[in-house]
Amino acid sequence: MVYKSMAKNKRLPKFVTIGPFKVELIVAPHEVMYEMGDAQGMFVQKPPYKIYLDQEMIEEGGADAFNVVVHECMHVAFYQYNMKDKDEEHMVNSFGNFMTELFCKSELKDWLRENMRV
Repeated sequence: MVYKSMAKNKRLPKFVTIGPFKVELIVAPHEVMYEMGDAQGMFVQKPPYKIYLDQEMIEEGGADAFNVVVHECMHVAFYQYNMKDKDEEHMVNSFGNFMTELFCKSELKDWLRENMRV
């Protein structure tokens, strides 16, 4: 498949900065991820901010890796914009702003674009 070889061309950055948040991206062994929380990714919402990602999934690349990275980044957005108990317009605006930063300005933009391709 073409997307797998493309995905391996771009390495996942060591961190992503979105707004005032600098979040370390940590690739952890598959077995450790499932011992920590039966998950493919996990956002730690206290400083220093971290996202743990399943190594097998990230190395495979493609849509599944893209999905788990974006999913964990959305947890960052929810935390960053303090969206608990917010109305729909506030949430939609906040997620729109966050996604613009993630796809257009962050250290992850190139990796995400590479893994979008099919």
